[in-house]
Order: sequence, then structure tokens, then C-alpha cells
Amino acid sequence: MKARFCLVMVSFLILNCSVVYGQTPKKAAEWEYKQLANPSDEVLNHHAGEGWEIITAAGGGGDGGFYKVLLKRHKSQALFGKPTTEFPNQEPPPQNTACKLTLAQAPSIRGIRLGMTSEELFNIFPATSENERFNRDQRLKEATIAPNYGWTTFRFNPSAYSTKDTFSGMGEFSTELFDGKVVSILVNYPQAPHFESTTQLMDLLTKRFNLPEPRYWSGYNDKVSMRPLIACDGFTVQMTGHFQRGPSDSFSVALVESTYKKAREDRKRADDAKKREAFVP
Repeated sequence: MKARFCLVMVSFLILNCSVVYGQTPKKAAEWEYKQLANPSDEVLNHHAGEGWEIITAAGGGGDGGFYKVLLKRHKSQALFGKPTTEFPNQEPPPQNTACKLTLAQAPSIRGIRLGMTSEELFNIFPATSENERFNRDQRLKEATIAPNYGWTTFRFNPSAYSTKDTFSGMGEFSTELFDGKVVSILVNYPQAPHFESTTQLMDLLTKRFNLPEPRYWSGYNDKVSMRPLIACDGFTVQMTGHFQRGPSDSFSVALVESTYKKAREDRKRADDAKKREAFVP
């Protein structure tokens, strides 16, 4: 009887221990998530290299184009749970001695030029409503504070404005401003005439913008796709083209002032240092 009682007690203890300590552990997370705001192609490729996948992207175009991208990474990835390494700042390419143009001599694209003020830009694309005018004013105000540090962006669809005839053949027009002045211009030509080769297009563009001939551009080739770039004194110009075997082709032209990214980063570092000094643990 005593042995039976001991056996019952042992069984009872085993049962209770299995209930208390043998509970099914909580299932570990299989995915981690991350959100990016207005990421460039280079930033997306950088995250993809560390195992992140795009779930969805959402945002708005128009005058204040902005979008967000949601990413996820599976636990099978070696870097799961670890911070994504910081994307390195791209230094402006060394100046090509073939391009002697200064920033003041940078090409103008149908009246849009680097260094023009926000007021001059908005005169070319006059607001079509009070709401649009208000949104523009708000974006300029928000540009002056962190995390923008002087930077903002505006996108325009020329067909929506009274000046649309000036921009015939152009698609969406994107600009970046720093301290109220245009520092980046990106123009898309979605339905350009057909060109027999990239050389034919490059010859036309370099003559139109008074830039060095194609052989001086880095990354230039005569293939289906190209992204040639040339650095001048204070700005760069980049062409991006993809040529189909059809009646029309598409390409874009980007003009970028060379120093504003560093100036913005310097402000961010100074602001971070100031916050660290004021921080009380």
C-alpha cells in the first residue's frame, strides 16, 4: 500500500510539472518588418541584399509626391533580427575635365533650372487650387525643421497646369529643393520618338544642352539600356534610357547640384550632436 501511495504521488508530481513547465512555448516570430519613406533604387537594392522583401508600397503623386515601402524579412535569413547596415552616402563622382560648365551654366530644361527659387518654380507651375497652394506652403515650412534640414521635394504633372503646352512630350516632372532653391531635376519622356541607337539620342541631348560629346560620359554604351553620367563644376547630368523595338522610346534626364547632400548631412550630424549633449540619462 505504501509503495502504491508513493507511485501515485510521483505520478501526480510528474503530471503537475509537465503542466507547469512543459507548456508549449510561444511561437517565435517568423518575420520582421520595416518601413521606408521615399527610398531610392539604391537603398531598396541595399535592403534586398540583406534579405528584405517588399510587401507593398503606397503613397501619393502630384505636387507633393511621397510614398512608403513596407518590407519583411524571414527568420531563415542569416541577418534576421539584426539592424540593417547603414546605406553608404554616395560621394559625387570626380569632376570630368571634359565638362567645364559651372553650376550657373547648367542646362535649363524648358525654363526649369538648378538654383531657381521655389517662387520661380511655382510661377511656372501655378497652383490650381487653394488646397494645392496651402500644401506647397506647408511643405516649405516643414523643410526647415528636422528631419528635413532644409530639404523637400515637389512633383508635377505638366498636363494639369496652364503651362502644359510648354512641356509637351514630358511625363512627370520631379524636383528637389534645398533651402528654397532647386537642387535636383528629373524629367521623364515616356513617349519619345524612336531612336535607332543610344548614340543617336545622346548626340541630340548633348548638343541641345551644350554638354560634352557622349564618349566623355561614364557608363556610356550603345546598348538597349544605359545610364551614362557626366560631372561638371558643381553639378552632374545623368541620362537613363530604355529602347524598345517600336515606334517610340522612353528616357529621362536628371540634373543634380553636387554639394547639397553633404550640407544636409552636416546639419543632421550637428543636430544629433547637440541632442546628445543635452541628453540626461
